[in-house]
Amino acid sequence: MKIIQVLNSPNWSAASAYCINVSYELMKLGHDILVMTEPGKPLEEAKGLGIPCDDKLRLNNHSLEAYIFAMKHLKKTYRSFKPDIVSAHMNECSWMPGFVAKLSFPTAKVARVRADIAAPNKNIFNLYVNHKWTDHIICSSQLHKDICCKNLFLSPDKISVIYGSVNARKFNPNINCDNIRQELNFEKSDFVVCLLGRLSPIKGHEYALKAVSLLKDLPTKVKLLCIGYESERTIAWLKGEAERLGISDRLVCISKCDNLPAVLNSIDVGIITSLGSEANSRATLEYMACGKPVVVTNVGVLPELVADGLNGFVVEKGNSEKMSEAIKRLVSNKDLCLKMGLASRKRVEENFTLEHFGKEMERIYKKILEEKTIKK
Repeated sequence: MKIIQVLNSPNWSAASAYCINVSYELMKLGHDILVMTEPGKPLEEAKGLGIPCDDKLRLNNHSLEAYIFAMKHLKKTYRSFKPDIVSAHMNECSWMPGFVAKLSFPTAKVARVRADIAAPNKNIFNLYVNHKWTDHIICSSQLHKDICCKNLFLSPDKISVIYGSVNARKFNPNINCDNIRQELNFEKSDFVVCLLGRLSPIKGHEYALKAVSLLKDLPTKVKLLCIGYESERTIAWLKGEAERLGISDRLVCISKCDNLPAVLNSIDVGIITSLGSEANSRATLEYMACGKPVVVTNVGVLPELVADGLNGFVVEKGNSEKMSEAIKRLVSNKDLCLKMGLASRKRVEENFTLEHFGKEMERIYKKILEEKTIKK
C-alpha cells in the first residue's frame, strides 16, 4: 500500500508517537510511507527512523495564506504520490486532508486517526466532514470510539480501535538496574512507587503524595519516585506538598531521565493518578513492558490497558485512599506483586508491541480499501 500520514504537531506527544511508530512499522512491513508534518520533534524522530518525510505544511498559525498553501501542496503531493490511504493524525484542520483527497485524488481512502482525548464536536460542519470526507475513523480506545459513535452519529462499523504500543525490546524486565536504586538513594528494603508524567494538574501528583503519606506507618518504607518535566507545576511545588504531608524523605524527583528502561526496572510498582486525558498512556505500557504491576485511575484508556485484579488495580480518580489501599496490597504481598508483574509483561507481548501495532493498522487499512468508497 501507498500511505500518506498527515501530522500537524511539532511536539512529541502520545498522538505524535502513535503516528511515527505506526509509520515505521508499516514501512517495515513493506508499505510505501510518506509522513507530511512540520518542523519539530516528530519530524526529527521520523527522519531518524529513515521514514520519508515532507516538512512543508504549516497548519498551526491559523493563517489563510498557510491554509491555501497547504491545500495546494496536499493536492500536488496526492497526485504525484498516488496514495491508497490518506491518514490524518491531527485536530487542527483535520478536515483538510480528506477534503483535498476527495476533490483531487478520490481513489484514495481517508482514515481519520483519533489518538487524543478530546471529544469530537457535534456541529454541522464536523458531521459533514466525518460522514462525507472520511471513510473510516481509528480510535486509540474503546471509550473514544463510543464517544465518536454518539457525537458523530456513526455506525460502529465505521470506527476501529487500535491501541497504542510500546517498544517491548527497549522496555523489558531483563535490563540491568543494579546501581540505579543506589544512585537514587533508595535502600534495598524500600518499596518504590513510580509516577511517570509531566508536572501538570491533570496528572494528579497530589493524590500520589497523599497515598504515600497514608502508608507511613507500614513496616516497609514506601517511597515515591516522580519522573517528569515541569509544566504547569514545578518540582519545588512537588517538594513543598511532600513537606506539608511529612514525607519529604520519601520523595525523589527526576525532571529528565536518559536511562528510563533501567530506572523502571528498579521500581516495585508503577502508578498513574491522572484526573483526565490518558488517550494512550505510554507510561502505563512502559511500566507493563518492564514487568511491573500497575495501579491506575479510571480515566481515558487506562481501564482498557490494565486488567483490574490481573496485572494491577484500577481505582477511582481523585481518591488517594483507594490508591493507597491498592499500593498497600502490593507492598504486603510480594507474590502478588510478582504475579501481576508477569501478567503485565504478558499483556504487552500479546497486545501492545510495536509489531502488533503495525499489523493491526495494516489489517484495518486493507479493510478500508475493501469497503465501498463514500460519495463526495
